[in-house]
Amino acid sequence: MKKGACFLFIICAGIILSGASACKSTFVNPEIMPVVVPEHYVKIYNVGTGSGDLIIDGDAAEYIDNALIIIAPGVYGSININNLHPATKITIKNGNGVVAMDGGNYTGGNKNMYAGLNYRNCSNVVISGNGSVGEYGFDIHDNFYRSTTIAGKNKNVTLQYCSYERIGDSPIFIYSSNTAWDGTDNTINNRDLKFLHNKFEFCQGTTQLGGTVTTMEVNDLTKGIEFGYNEWINCDAGILVFAGAADGMQLHDNVFKNINQTNNNDNGFFLIVGNGDFYRNYANSYQGHMIRLWSLSFGTTPADCLICDNISIGSRKYSPFEWQSTEGLNVKAAPNTTYVNIKLCNNTAGNLNYEQHPEFGACLADNYSMPAGSKLEVYNNLLYKTFTATGIPNRIFQFSDVELEARAVVNKNTYYSKNTAAGFDETTLKLLSNSPAKNAGLKGHLISPVDYHKLPFNLSKPSIGASN
Repeated sequence: MKKGACFLFIICAGIILSGASACKSTFVNPEIMPVVVPEHYVKIYNVGTGSGDLIIDGDAAEYIDNALIIIAPGVYGSININNLHPATKITIKNGNGVVAMDGGNYTGGNKNMYAGLNYRNCSNVVISGNGSVGEYGFDIHDNFYRSTTIAGKNKNVTLQYCSYERIGDSPIFIYSSNTAWDGTDNTINNRDLKFLHNKFEFCQGTTQLGGTVTTMEVNDLTKGIEFGYNEWINCDAGILVFAGAADGMQLHDNVFKNINQTNNNDNGFFLIVGNGDFYRNYANSYQGHMIRLWSLSFGTTPADCLICDNISIGSRKYSPFEWQSTEGLNVKAAPNTTYVNIKLCNNTAGNLNYEQHPEFGACLADNYSMPAGSKLEVYNNLLYKTFTATGIPNRIFQFSDVELEARAVVNKNTYYSKNTAAGFDETTLKLLSNSPAKNAGLKGHLISPVDYHKLPFNLSKPSIGASN
C-alpha cells in the first residue's frame, strides 16, 4: 500500500456519487472580463540607492495611507519590509527598471544567503514588481538559502510579479511562532496572504507555509492564503508548496511545466493539511500529484473543497489528485476540527503514468478513506490514456471497486483510450467540435459557470472535462 500506510480504503455511507448536490459551494466565480481601475496615490516615496540592504520600516519612518513606495532599480543584498499597517493600503513597487536580489554564484564564489525580499508584521500592503516595463520587476536569484521570509503577524498582504530563479532552499518561508489556535481568528497570525503572477524556475526547495496538526492542538494555522497565476518551471523539489495547517486556501490559474524530472518520491505540487479550492490549474510533463489534500475543517462546520477545471497532461507517475482524511493518516483530528466535503468536477487528465510504473498506477484521483458523514461528488471528468496494474479496466479512482467505478461512469466520468478519441487537443487544451465529450455532461453539477479558458459552459448541456 502506498506510503507504507496501514489503513484500508473504505466507501463510507456518507460518500455520494450520484443524485443532487449536497455540498454548498463557496467557490467565487471569476470575472471573465476584469475591470482595470487606475491607481491614485496620496503620496509617493522614493527609497533605495540601487545597492546594499534596504529596510522599509513603518516604526522608523511614517508612510501615510494610500501611498506608493518606489524602490530604485539596482542589485540589492536584501529588501526588508516591516511594520506597515495602513488603514486601507500601501503599495510598494520597483522603479523604472528591475530590482534584483543576487545571492551570488550558486555553484561557487561569493554567496549571499540572505538575498531576498522579506516582510514582517504587515497588513494591507501590496508588494508588486510591475512598476516598469517587463513582467517581473523583482528578481531574486542564485540564493542557496531562503529568498522570501515572512514573520510576525500579517494580514492582507499581496506579493506579486516576482521571479525566483535557482533558489536552493525555500523560495517562500513562513516562520513558526508556535501559536496554538484557540478556535478564533485572534490566534491566526497569517491571514489573506496572496502570491500572484510569480515565476519559480530551477528552484530546488519547498515553499513552507508552516502549521502543524496534532492529536492535542493546531499550531500556526493560516487562513485564506491564495496562490494564483503563478508559474513553476524546471523545479525538482518534490513538494512545491507545503501547508501544515491551512484553512480556506485558494489555488488557481497556476501553470506547472517540467516538474520533478529526477524526483521519484510520492509528492504533490501542493500538499495541504486542511482545506481549500483547486481550480483552473495546468500541468504538463511532471511527476507527482497536482494536489494532495489531507482533509480537515477547522471549526464545527464541514468545509467544501472544490476541485474543478484543471488540466493534467503527461505524468511519469501518480494520479493528478489525491485526498484522504487525517484519521486515515493515523493523526486524529485536533479539538475544534471536523471533516470536509469534496466536489471533483470537470477536470481533464491524460497520458498518466506514461513510464508505466507497475507498483502504483495512475487514475483521475487516489481516493482514500473518508470519515463517515463526509460527502464526495464526482461528475463530468475526462480521463484518457493511463496505466494501471489492476483488474479494473479504464478505472477512474485508485483504491476503488467495480461498483464505485460503475457509478462514476453513470455520472459522466468518462475514459478514452487517447486524446484523439476524446477529441481533446493537447496544444490548445480545448475540445474539438466533433468531440464525443462536447456538451455530453450532466447538468446541475458545475462548480463554476466558466471552463479552464474562462469561457462559459453550456449550462443545460455542459461538456465533460475542463474545456468546452
